[in-house]
Amino acid sequence: MMRWVKRFLLLLVLLFAGLWFCRGQLFRAVVDYHIVGSRHGARPLFSTGGSVADAEAAIDLALDTTAARLHFSTGSVKNDPVELVQGSPANCIGYAALCAALIKGHLQQAGNSERFEVEPVVGKLFIGDVDLHTFFNSPFWKDHDIVRVKDRASGKVILIDPTLYDALGIARVRGAL
Repeated sequence: MMRWVKRFLLLLVLLFAGLWFCRGQLFRAVVDYHIVGSRHGARPLFSTGGSVADAEAAIDLALDTTAARLHFSTGSVKNDPVELVQGSPANCIGYAALCAALIKGHLQQAGNSERFEVEPVVGKLFIGDVDLHTFFNSPFWKDHDIVRVKDRASGKVILIDPTLYDALGIARVRGAL
């Protein structure tokens, strides 16, 4: 009997480890973001963190900086990237604003600012046809801000959720543009 329990526990540990390592793929397979609006354009913000060679590196560096400087709060917070970069509580609006400003700054330093359009956008999360925001009564949860990076040369669009990255390490998300 003890052998069966050990095998069962080992199976559970392996299952949860597998789910954790595949969390990004699973999340993207299940959750869809629908863009419903945009925020005012973020101005480039320059931070010390190194130089980048391409947009992917700019995104990764901005996500890491955002996660290191901010912590999530549902309270009254500021959303100005210049104030947030010093470190602060923020909601998804602040996370998206800071991340977008940092991406723009890194792309400008790399000489790629004209090629990419970077903007914080307002989205809603869906599983299938179900709007997840309808399950919350509070106006705080009526939508969710993310960042959209569009390559003007290729038309490729990358959606980034800096809040989700800070919480679970999932950066890129899938969505209807």
